[in-house]
Amino acid sequence: MNIDELVRGARPDTSAGWAESNGGRRVLDEVIASAPVGSTSGRTAWNRSLARKPALRWSLIGTGLLGAAAAVALVAPAIVSAPTDGRPGAGARPAITGSTPGAATTVTARDILLAAATKAEQAPAETGKYWHVKTLNVFGPYRVGTESDTYWVLRQSVEESWDASDAKDASWTGRRDIGARPRAEADENAWRAAGSPTKWTLGSDGAKVVLSTQPSAGELSKDTESPRYLEDIGQLSLEQVRHLPEDQKALRDWVTSQIHKQMGYAPGSADGDQLLFGFVSRMLLDTPAGPKVRAAAFRILADMPAVTSLGTVKDDSGRSGLGVEFRNGVETERLVIDAETYLLLADEISSGSRGGDMPVKERSTLVLSAEWSDAAPQVPSLP
Repeated sequence: MNIDELVRGARPDTSAGWAESNGGRRVLDEVIASAPVGSTSGRTAWNRSLARKPALRWSLIGTGLLGAAAAVALVAPAIVSAPTDGRPGAGARPAITGSTPGAATTVTARDILLAAATKAEQAPAETGKYWHVKTLNVFGPYRVGTESDTYWVLRQSVEESWDASDAKDASWTGRRDIGARPRAEADENAWRAAGSPTKWTLGSDGAKVVLSTQPSAGELSKDTESPRYLEDIGQLSLEQVRHLPEDQKALRDWVTSQIHKQMGYAPGSADGDQLLFGFVSRMLLDTPAGPKVRAAAFRILADMPAVTSLGTVKDDSGRSGLGVEFRNGVETERLVIDAETYLLLADEISSGSRGGDMPVKERSTLVLSAEWSDAAPQVPSLP
């Protein structure tokens, strides 16, 4: 079944109420953030996105929104077309780190990731009432403006989860849009020249989505089901996460076998390795795995030959860290790692040929907090 057939069979409610609802906004975000370029196979196009969700527990498969995402992709194609001026994507491009003035030091991806593994293994085990994750998520680019004077904006939201360590307690999820912003300096100049508009309406055929520069009031809701992790390869409970393999080989074997079983990609294939990188990164991003499991995850990434070092980079909020990336064709996933703590600062994904005519889709997940905490849930604050 191709995407067109999928949409005809599962087109969502395209009323204005749906389009401006949380579901409608998240569907659009997921389409922009993760749908690969140039694929005509529904299986290929959507399965590749499964390791690339916002940090909260939300899945195309788990929510039944696969057809809805495809429908929005068809009614709003203009917002995923690529800039053609070669602007960089989320985060600055890398600079080489140097140990002495005028001398460059080569730091390999393996060096960075093995150091992170050692740091992770030495970290004390944490406890608390909630596993609390707070992220800043950046999606885009969205093309706005008039036909003769277009520019690009990025959408931003804060998402939080409080996963109760005791199954008898409630878990909570919060979300808050913090407003769209111009993508780069040239876009900001064009936006100001256009009179600094504060709202844009995108889409057609009744499925319109409104972007605004203004933050929303935010929301906090009690989860109706127990938290699950690594949704698309395991649907793991907190107890199952606590029993993930601590041995590097055993952990890799579990992830690759789940990818093969759930998605059909063989271990060692290009797509299989891309998903391996994505899901192992996911373990390090927002999954409450113990110190030894995190160490094993870093070592899995360190042993992947296709992972390369970017030297010193900045994430989408300007924080500096050590960058590593995995590139598969036109798809690239980059991790930004704090040079002192070796915790993950950001996971950034782009799809498309920069500077060319192919669509570019970008998603950055910036980790603001990922720790056990006793603090009570609340509506997400502005970062």
